[in-house]
Amino acid sequence: MSHEQDSFVQTLRSAGQQNPPFQNIIDGYLRYYAGDSGHTARAKRLDLEKYLQFLQRFRAVSKSEKLRLSDWDTSSIRRFVEDLLERGEAPATVARRLATLKHMGRSFAENIPGFINPAKEVRAPKLPIEKPRALSADEREDIRQRARERLHERTTFIRYRNHVLFEMMLDTGLRAEEVRGLRLSQIDDDNEWIKNVRTKGKRYRNVYITSNVRDLFLSYLDRRSKELQRFYSPLSKLEDRKLPVFISTYAASSNDPESFLMGPKSVWRAIRELSAETDLHPHVLRHTFALDLLESSHDVRLVAQALGHSDVRTTMRYTERSSEHLAEALEVTRRSERKAHKLSHPEQE
Repeated sequence: MSHEQDSFVQTLRSAGQQNPPFQNIIDGYLRYYAGDSGHTARAKRLDLEKYLQFLQRFRAVSKSEKLRLSDWDTSSIRRFVEDLLERGEAPATVARRLATLKHMGRSFAENIPGFINPAKEVRAPKLPIEKPRALSADEREDIRQRARERLHERTTFIRYRNHVLFEMMLDTGLRAEEVRGLRLSQIDDDNEWIKNVRTKGKRYRNVYITSNVRDLFLSYLDRRSKELQRFYSPLSKLEDRKLPVFISTYAASSNDPESFLMGPKSVWRAIRELSAETDLHPHVLRHTFALDLLESSHDVRLVAQALGHSDVRTTMRYTERSSEHLAEALEVTRRSERKAHKLSHPEQE
């Protein structure tokens, strides 16, 4: 158990013996589950900040520090959901905020004897299930062509890194925050596997690098080594393994391996700059990876494992079909029925 986890568990267990300030409980949860700078962590912090502001109004207290753990109950959460919808928040955003409260309540229930998750029975707004958007083959080729043109205009390490970043994310399905945090020590000796990639749910998975991009990735690692020689002379294998795979040398210092990390929004900018007509976001690459794998394998559990989903229901959205697909399938079915009827009843023709 890590120091952060141990501290969090101790905070929860002490909370079970008293009625502590709710702010303290939230702070402990955020330190453990939202301590980094990733998108999910920022969303959790914003969700709980919104709820705390609402709860202060709902309980009519002058400041949030006066709220206690017992003020967090099912009725306040239901009213919170209603209030957000009345204020015009998108149902998807409201559902995400409720999911954060549910997760916090579940983590408390697992560590505080007798604690009942107050958010457990609160229903989220019903959302239309839509298949995530993915890149078409033409869109992918357009992006690759743009990357080649940019490199032809000016061959810099950053442009080459961004090109490889695009191909790696498309090939592996890694999230932006996952690829940003990769260390060279996670790459196996054959450059086939990325080991122990930490997921959003604080689980770990191994990620495969296919032969399609392996040579490109090796070429990038060579350029990366040359770029790092500007900061390390020489660069030892031990030091290299501590450094990020995809480095940023802006404000980097050889005394601080963390200074070579790309910024939280840098991956987004790196991918976005390759798009022209396409509104490209890093998660679209993950969706494209998932749909490609599902189409070739027809195995949703395999896709869930590759994506690092702890619940296969999360992956099921990739199996959704559009209205056009449904209409096309029905037309094929009806044509088959008519054809079968003609064959079995030729006298009616």
